[in-house]
Amino acid sequence: MPRGRKKILTPALEDYLTVIYEIQQKQPAARISTIARKVGVSLPSVTNAVRRLADLGYVEYEKYGLIVLTPRGKRKAQSLFTMQKRIKNFFHYVLGISVDISEKLARHLSHYLTARTRERIKEFYKLVIDFKEDQAKELRKFIEESRKLVNVAELPEDVLEDLKALEREPEEEEEGD
Repeated sequence: MPRGRKKILTPALEDYLTVIYEIQQKQPAARISTIARKVGVSLPSVTNAVRRLADLGYVEYEKYGLIVLTPRGKRKAQSLFTMQKRIKNFFHYVLGISVDISEKLARHLSHYLTARTRERIKEFYKLVIDFKEDQAKELRKFIEESRKLVNVAELPEDVLEDLKALEREPEEEEEGD
């Protein structure tokens, strides 16, 4: 690895890892050219990223060869992919955001989630993705637990004021309208 490069899995490398995972769902291994096409970057950029992933133990790769996730890489990629899918589904099916925007949001947000945050999202997702009226008590309990986690018994005045302001706020126009 070049001098000065941190030996960590960066958000950009996580993106490559999930792309390799998606490719490997359809075929046994990935190629630099396939990844480059899917991500929309140059071959040298992909080669550099794949070398870094190999150095970190997430993929097996030899120059001009196939790219295969290691068991560690597969576990990490599956975890990232699953979380991105859940975030995308939440934005799309719960908030009514288009699939394209939901996918972009999910890809970006997933990089910044701690294990605790992922667990809370998973619990919330289970409640709201196919919400039924009889789950209202569970949702209320979840919200109360969430507020306890951040030491809040009641919503602060500024949040309540913002809630009132929402009633008076005009809807935003879409870009390009």
